[in-house]
Amino acid sequence: MVYIREFTIRTGRDSYDIITSEISKAIEESRILNGIAIVESADQSVGILKIAGFSSEILDDLNREMRRLVPARINFKNQDSPENTAGRIKGSFFGSSVSLIVRDGKLLCDGRQDICFADYDGPQVRTYAVCVYGE
Repeated sequence: MVYIREFTIRTGRDSYDIITSEISKAIEESRILNGIAIVESADQSVGILKIAGFSSEILDDLNREMRRLVPARINFKNQDSPENTAGRIKGSFFGSSVSLIVRDGKLLCDGRQDICFADYDGPQVRTYAVCVYGE
């Protein structure tokens, strides 16, 4: 069985939003007990990542390091804005999807890791999809 649900999120510039509860909601709605949940966004300047031991300090550190590693600058070859080009590069570091194991109707990482939607070129209204596949 396959279940797909799309979510919309309003982001900020260099924002990190925890979306674990929305993913859990999609899994519950799917009524799939065991399988795989895939979370994906079609946007290039976003990242979807797992964060262990969530705290705002970890996200602050991640944001600071990403800005240090890929600052928005005017000498990119890409014709887009410096922020957009930097955002696309940052998005390629983590990728815009994550695969998760579903066991007994819950995320295997439930309570140990959170799923984070990172927008490196906001603020914007973004979408992401959760696809749950299994039995």
